Amino acid sequence: MRNASLSRERLAWTAVVLALATSVCWLAAINLTLLARQSGLVTPQALVALRALVRVAWLLIRQAAPAALLAVFVSVVIVLAWTQWHESQVKEEARHA
Repeated sequence: MRNASLSRERLAWTAVVLALATSVCWLAAINLTLLARQSGLVTPQALVALRALVRVAWLLIRQAAPAALLAVFVSVVIVLAWTQWHESQVKEEARHA
């Protein structure tokens, strides 16, 4: 196979996995909501507040998607840098021990 067809196949599989992962997340959220409602852990007022917060978050993500992507990218870079620094500190401590 050529690289282009491998790339397209990989992209197709990635899209399938993302669609399935999104479906699983939605089903898990629905199940948790139903379970919390049936067990009495969440009152209807708290559920209304949670829905409002989710709607606000969705609107912010829709309106500020480029900024959100940049924020996620910066967060990942910071976490990776911190992890690298922490691993080097652990290795140095192990070497001195």
